Amino acid sequence: MPKIEEPVTLLVSDNVWVRHSDAIRAISPGLTPIIYEGNDVLPDELISTINTVFYSSDLWPERSRGFVLSVLKATSLKWMHTFSAGVDSPFFVQLMERGIRLTNSTGATASPIGQTTVLYMLALSRNVRAWFQHQEKHEWSRHEFAELDGARLAVIGMGPIGIEIARLGVALNMNVEAIRRTPTGSEPCPTFSFDQLLSVLARADWVAVALPLTDDTSQIFNAETFAIMKPGAHFINVGRGELVNEDSLIATLQSGHLAGAALDVFATEPLPPDSPLWDMDNVIITPHSSAASAQSGLRSEDIFLRNLARYVAGEPMLNEVNL
Repeated sequence: MPKIEEPVTLLVSDNVWVRHSDAIRAISPGLTPIIYEGNDVLPDELISTINTVFYSSDLWPERSRGFVLSVLKATSLKWMHTFSAGVDSPFFVQLMERGIRLTNSTGATASPIGQTTVLYMLALSRNVRAWFQHQEKHEWSRHEFAELDGARLAVIGMGPIGIEIARLGVALNMNVEAIRRTPTGSEPCPTFSFDQLLSVLARADWVAVALPLTDDTSQIFNAETFAIMKPGAHFINVGRGELVNEDSLIATLQSGHLAGAALDVFATEPLPPDSPLWDMDNVIITPHSSAASAQSGLRSEDIFLRNLARYVAGEPMLNEVNL
């Protein structure tokens, strides 16, 4: 692609500008920053000048609404980089349908999500909730728990996050298998295509889901797939809430067929207060925060800076997303 001749007008958060203004200026000396400092939609006269955007992790979720509405009104926008890996939101789809280039931060969150998944498995296998309850009551009470060593882990989805979960599972001496649309042979564990999904689920003690949301994966976990899973298995979802039929999951947990679950994502977020999931002792709920480390945000900022340099030079960008 030819070098970008149009002056760059970048919409960027105040926090990112404080951290990276010198680096941004070095990449594009003539760049004009539009610094997003509050929570509100920007004035039209500013929005009309924006042609590049960095949607950074410090904006989500509390400051997202005004930022997103500003971006949607930016008629001169050419390219946006997002801190997230998933781009199934209607916001991203609308931008791409307008011909706006979109790049994401695939890989930036793999480490914290992988570690959080291990935390879920350790907490559920050891019934950490019971230890906390005894501590609150000043009770010296012991209970037996199951080790992860030798347990079967099925990782469903082998992007950077799934690969990291599988790698950590192997390090814990678990017997790891994975499902991927197109296995490459380079995965850290035996990996199968989706026609083997039910077979892999039937063998697993732990199922960790790290799939993107697509038409093919929507509600892929439902009454049928939960019934296939081993009695006493555990289910973990760090992908997207819409991958799961929550009513079927709740029913399967209530029946005792599944021993427990750890859920970071939900079909409706925030999770409604009346959801039965809140009151289940064998369920861990986290508020879509398995990736919320300071380091993951910095990694996404590094990807943005590298892409900004590529953008102004007219070079192919990292992690460009296509409809």
